Amino acid sequence: MGLFDRLTFEDGLDIEFPAIGADPFDITWQTKSIARHPPMMDTYKVTSGARLLKEAAAYERVPEEDRPGYNDEIGGFEREIDGLRGAVTKVDQEWIDMEYHGTFEFHRTIDGDYSSLEATFTDGQLVAITPG
Repeated sequence: MGLFDRLTFEDGLDIEFPAIGADPFDITWQTKSIARHPPMMDTYKVTSGARLLKEAAAYERVPEEDRPGYNDEIGGFEREIDGLRGAVTKVDQEWIDMEYHGTFEFHRTIDGDYSSLEATFTDGQLVAITPG
């Protein structure tokens, strides 16, 4: 499977989706083809104004004693791997307009059926969503 980027669509986007058997606005889609680099688990969204935005976030380490599963009695975690859960937290977030021009594929399995769609952008505006 490998890494992928996440993609969502904001409610209010005035564009027609092909029939997929679900509300496309309630789905977090996967893609490997938005950016011109390998997917890095980035988060993208298409706004109600039809613009593609990428999340830019800053993270901080969470002190061990503030993480889930920290055991005060032993001064740590029962298993070393448990210390990774909750190790970082998002402290700052902004959305950057990608000014995207081109087409990319995105997909998701919905009720056991694989759905692949393509989004086409012209000069930063989403102009069409078609079967992939």
